[in-house]
Amino acid sequence: MDIFEQADVFTPSRAVLQEEEEAAVPSASGYLRPAVCVWNKGLVRTLYPNGLSCDVLLIGSVLAPGVSLAGASLSALCAGGADAGAAGHSEPLLSDQLCCVYSLPERSGSGVLLVCCQYEVARERAAAWARSVLGQVGCRHAVFLGTMAAEHFRGQGDASQEELLFSLRTRAAQQQEGKLPAPLLPTGTVVGGLPAALLSHCQVRSQSAELLVMVEMVAEGRWALLAALAGALRVALQSFSAPAAAQALADGNVLAAARRSLGLGAASEVYA
Repeated sequence: MDIFEQADVFTPSRAVLQEEEEAAVPSASGYLRPAVCVWNKGLVRTLYPNGLSCDVLLIGSVLAPGVSLAGASLSALCAGGADAGAAGHSEPLLSDQLCCVYSLPERSGSGVLLVCCQYEVARERAAAWARSVLGQVGCRHAVFLGTMAAEHFRGQGDASQEELLFSLRTRAAQQQEGKLPAPLLPTGTVVGGLPAALLSHCQVRSQSAELLVMVEMVAEGRWALLAALAGALRVALQSFSAPAAAQALADGNVLAAARRSLGLGAASEVYA
């Protein structure tokens, strides 16, 4: 057998591959994973019979990716996950890919709802996830927390030498009188993924919302950067009638507990 004939036996020709691709087109859509976000409706109706509403909606898109919320001290009031099967648990399991919603009460008003994302939401699913969450919760103001890689940052500053934290607001939020929690995001810097989908959802609907985005050199995060985020978030919460939640962020014991749970080590850091 000629060597080229033997190669044809193990290597399909382009014509064969094209025929297989054309035959797979009609059923290809059935194998795509849909962008699903399912709420635990029974639990929501029990705890919030008049619907989910709050003064401030706080969504942490990716603060501790891959860190399980199983055994958390706060009890989840509903679960909106990427998988429909995961939404039936009142307490998250280690195997669940879901996010939990927590209620942070205030002395007056509707308080704060905190949405903790346990796993990163893929870019192609971000818009559907944002519609599902923001469409179910009514709020006076929304604050989104996100991160971006240092190579995508276009501005002054070195993320390896200092903490870079910026804010971006919708037009409705700009019209309100509130202190800016962080410098504005430099022109030319593009934020993508879930943080962008959340802010865009509010912008086109003329809703008050702002994004606090951290510039990171490494995906694991640093304690100094998270401490800077806590300070900026405290300013944002104080500006929109959430003093109790803002005061908790000023408590050193609370921040120390957060540092231990995230495994970030000591508060002091030395830059390389």
